[in-house]
Amino acid sequence: MSFGHRATKQDREMYCSNCGSEMNGANCPVCGRTLPGNAHGQIDTTTGLMLAGWWRRVGATFGDDLILIIPTLVVASIFAQLDGNVVGALVALVLEGIYMVKLLSSARGQTIGNRVAATRVRSAGNGQAISLSQAFKRWGFIAVYSAIELASSPASIYIVALIALVDNLYPLYDARNQTLHDKFAGTIVVLA
Repeated sequence: MSFGHRATKQDREMYCSNCGSEMNGANCPVCGRTLPGNAHGQIDTTTGLMLAGWWRRVGATFGDDLILIIPTLVVASIFAQLDGNVVGALVALVLEGIYMVKLLSSARGQTIGNRVAATRVRSAGNGQAISLSQAFKRWGFIAVYSAIELASSPASIYIVALIALVDNLYPLYDARNQTLHDKFAGTIVVLA
């Protein structure tokens, strides 16, 4: 949700986030993709894709968190027993990174959470699938501020919480609904 003017899908030409063809209303005449019935939002002026709103982004993140929580806890516990809590947390962070980078750099540009929320991650410059480098930067931004929490300082928890809060609330004020990690990686989140 942005506090500026919200365009609707009828305000300008819209392109398919799947194949890049011009949409015919809610349908793509080339690949057959159809926008969900409840799809509405701002059309990105650079790519012509419909930007995902903040709540859809929250839904995708929540879905991925649910999927990753058990494997992350198991891996972190195993490695914590072998080499300590810091190593366990770092290995768990890498496991999450493999999941995110692998799926987001695929042609679909979707994690499982993105599929559930009907969103996908695309390049902010041209609307195409993101590169491996962009996916790594996107995950790396979050990984760095998450790793700060591993410092032994009590202030580190507050620092991470503040950065995460600003990062995740930034789309509410950004014209392209981008988080800080989207801006760093050159990505946008669009309706699938």
